[in-house]
Amino acid sequence: MLNKIQTKIDSLAQGKKLILGTGIQLDEMQKVVALCEELQSSGQIKIVRVNKDPNKAQGLATGIVLEKN
Repeated sequence: MLNKIQTKIDSLAQGKKLILGTGIQLDEMQKVVALCEELQSSGQIKIVRVNKDPNKAQGLATGIVLEKN
């Protein structure tokens, strides 16, 4: 799953946004967020927003919006 997401991010045009969340299991989403944070620290993307569900345990991320740098 992470390889698929990495490929989507790599093929994204500069300045375009990608919304992730629907169809991704909660535990996988946490791995996706970690991957995106790593890519942001290397300057490849910008995390625009992380949606968290306050009803879920520890406010886990349920969605993320990215922008390609």
